[in-house]
Amino acid sequence: MPAPASGTQTRVASANVLYSLAPEDARTALDAILALEPDLVGLQEWYPTRFRLLRETGHLGFVPQVAGRLQRSADRGTPDYLWNTPLLGGCAVGARADRFALVHCRTRFLSAPGLSDRKEQGRSLEPGRAATVAVYRDLQADRTVCLVDYHLVSGVQAGGRYRTDRPVLTARHRREAAMLGRIVREQLAEGHVVLAAGDSNFHGLRIEGLTSAWEGREQQPGTLGLHRQVDDVHGPGPAEAVTVVTTASDHRAIVVRRTHRADS
Repeated sequence: MPAPASGTQTRVASANVLYSLAPEDARTALDAILALEPDLVGLQEWYPTRFRLLRETGHLGFVPQVAGRLQRSADRGTPDYLWNTPLLGGCAVGARADRFALVHCRTRFLSAPGLSDRKEQGRSLEPGRAATVAVYRDLQADRTVCLVDYHLVSGVQAGGRYRTDRPVLTARHRREAAMLGRIVREQLAEGHVVLAAGDSNFHGLRIEGLTSAWEGREQQPGTLGLHRQVDDVHGPGPAEAVTVVTTASDHRAIVVRRTHRADS
């Protein structure tokens, strides 16, 4: 019998850490996620007031960023992470420094600011949405890995379907999801192993060319409320394991394990 194909295991975390949490609660949430030692991390709602928390766990760079030395801070006894965070958008990405070397990290806009029909009376202003796209060289395998960290507009789904009473908002979500799919296709065409981690605010969202971590796990408890599986890590092929992490945030975080086969 032929020997089984060897592979490289990768653990990827996605965590929407509610922006209004107190700094200590945000730190505790981050610690709970990093305690599982993910290789790659996508954070959402991680705004400038929290940048210093990332410095506590490794090196901090901003977006855009190309390969180079990032700012180092105090060691807290956890693996060093290479963090990149944008000034706008709240999607910060991290990679274990002993596993990955940064090639480049950029912002890709998913939508522009505009009016929406979120409120029953009158229109509200929706901020623009942006994804953070980071490419790394894998130090354990002959490959480059692209992490796409995203956070799509909320309030668009009810009963498992797009809401019919918010056509402007749902159209915005459809455009953001389509742009996310375009970014993934572009990165796949570049030859990278692509992982898309984030909060879609839509139970059942799928991205062409990748596989949801919830595929085959549709009956398992979700990350928002009891059943909504809105936080996800899409990647090449089915996930081998999905660990849900409860924090003080309104969303539960997930850590997803996949194995990349050398012959795949």
